[in-house]
Amino acid sequence: MKIKTFFKQFSRSLFPIILALIIGYFIILFSGFNPNEAYLQLIRGSLSSSSQILNTLFAATPILLTGLATTISFKAGLYNMGAEGQLYLGGFAAAYVGFTLQGLSPLIHIILALLAGIVVGALFAFIPAILRAYLKVDEMVSTLMLNYVAILFTTWLASYPFRAPGASNPETVSVANSAVIPRIFSGAQLHYGFCIALLVFVIVYIMLKKTTLGYEIESIGKNPDFSGFVGINVSKKIVIIMVISGIISGLAGSIEILGTHGKFASGFSPDYGWTGLTIALIGNLHPVGVLLGSILFGILKTGGSTMEIMTGVPRSIILVLEGLIVIFLTVNLFNNRSPIFNKFRKKFQTKEKIMTAGEER
Repeated sequence: MKIKTFFKQFSRSLFPIILALIIGYFIILFSGFNPNEAYLQLIRGSLSSSSQILNTLFAATPILLTGLATTISFKAGLYNMGAEGQLYLGGFAAAYVGFTLQGLSPLIHIILALLAGIVVGALFAFIPAILRAYLKVDEMVSTLMLNYVAILFTTWLASYPFRAPGASNPETVSVANSAVIPRIFSGAQLHYGFCIALLVFVIVYIMLKKTTLGYEIESIGKNPDFSGFVGINVSKKIVIIMVISGIISGLAGSIEILGTHGKFASGFSPDYGWTGLTIALIGNLHPVGVLLGSILFGILKTGGSTMEIMTGVPRSIILVLEGLIVIFLTVNLFNNRSPIFNKFRKKFQTKEKIMTAGEER
């Protein structure tokens, strides 16, 4: 029954994707290209061979993690918009340990670098968590603002105190070879960070579906007042949930730096945090849905370059498709009166009432 309900909900999430692909089809057609050939090359470039499938999974890795991070907080009714900032700080922390420590075995060095990213991501998420849990500061606002703090701070670090000698862009020196996450197969970009992401997926699934904490997350998301009445320490759980979300986001940044770039570079993330948010909503805040959604976006990202080379269709059409998916997903949530939309609506209605009451006084 639960599986049937999941696929029913996930099929609704497919509507924005299908509609976006249809609109994209006509955009390509009116631009003077063959949309059938373009979409065919998009699939071929991402799924037609084992190496391309591996590269698709490589592209899905960071957004799978940020999608899971968003899912955990959103499921509890906590709108953590700070995955991007937590990812940046986690990535810099991992890079710092990677290029500072020397003479370690690869396994120890990678573990220490990943732990550094995890800890920093958790600490940065701890700030809005405390503000929300004990001071009732809106987490949407605080996490959004803290994103800018994290991104600008890491850019400053890479521009001045830790800038690589002779670098033309804000970036650090490369991490030691012992800190680089190795690739799984030669000839493909996929590295063992994907295995870590899959492990996190399994842990999150078990946590949400099989543990007391998962029950508490769902209970707080549905009705925090009732959750407190039945004995759940809501404030404490808010902090725990936000910190777990920060841990996964920090891990995503660490894996991206150690497995892909080999050094911290300003702007290394093409909005992985925000893409993860989109994937979490497409997946209806279900870990399996997030996994499928991340693979879908991995297909778009990997196949886009092949589509451009073989057909001449600009790869920027992928960004158009992603934007259309976000727009139609928002409309779909609105029309279906989803729990996510209803929570957003109640949040803004409450703020409006407070502001109106203040003006009347």
